[in-house]
Amino acid sequence: MSVSVVIQRFRDCKLLVDELAYVAVGGGDKSCGLLAYISFSSSTTESQVEQAASMLLNLPVLTTGLWGDGSSSTRSILALAAEESSSCALVIVPQANLISKVKQGGKSIQYHGQINKEKGQELYAYFCEYLKGALLEAQCLKNSEELPDWYKKRRSFFVKQISNMQASPDTPPQQLFGDASKYRAWDEQGFPIKDAEGGDLTKSQIKKLKKIYAAHCKRHTKWKEQHDKKDTSYTEQSSGPPPAQW
Repeated sequence: MSVSVVIQRFRDCKLLVDELAYVAVGGGDKSCGLLAYISFSSSTTESQVEQAASMLLNLPVLTTGLWGDGSSSTRSILALAAEESSSCALVIVPQANLISKVKQGGKSIQYHGQINKEKGQELYAYFCEYLKGALLEAQCLKNSEELPDWYKKRRSFFVKQISNMQASPDTPPQQLFGDASKYRAWDEQGFPIKDAEGGDLTKSQIKKLKKIYAAHCKRHTKWKEQHDKKDTSYTEQSSGPPPAQW
């Protein structure tokens, strides 16, 4: 499972953040909301993140009245967000241990399938950005308004960032192309030789992958040299996204 999501409906919600303070959401007579715990596996792709976000927004599981009292039909949070008369909320909580396996009759838990921290943070940021963007677009469409320029620039930044996303430098080269949703067979070095449908890779695809592989090997070697020296300060700097005006 590439993306794991656990959801819960609520009328009001209170979360303890960093063991310091509570954040309260909802609580009105007709308020409703959705609490979602999200986790990514090591093979998660950006398209799977978008699919999970779209699924979450379109689930018809919310009601403005009491559940089952017949006063309101089930609605999605995307539909409710476009209505000025409704009060709904979406709370997202990263929960890495959703990607795990219980072993030895419940005596141990393995987390081998989890995504690494760096890439997980990038996908989580993209997931949240996709949700907020979809909600904003729904509201603008409902009100026949143009999307704000700051949002267009910010969306373009995240799309470009995700499309150029690199593997973390600590990823062994033989695991670089281990995504089973993209490839079906690999050689002894972990280089893909068959696509997801079982077909041979084209010459242009192989050329592109070899270029990515060579660049990653250099990054991995640099990381390994610094890691061996117990220098954990190796990071790759990148400019941040345009400021949000949510």
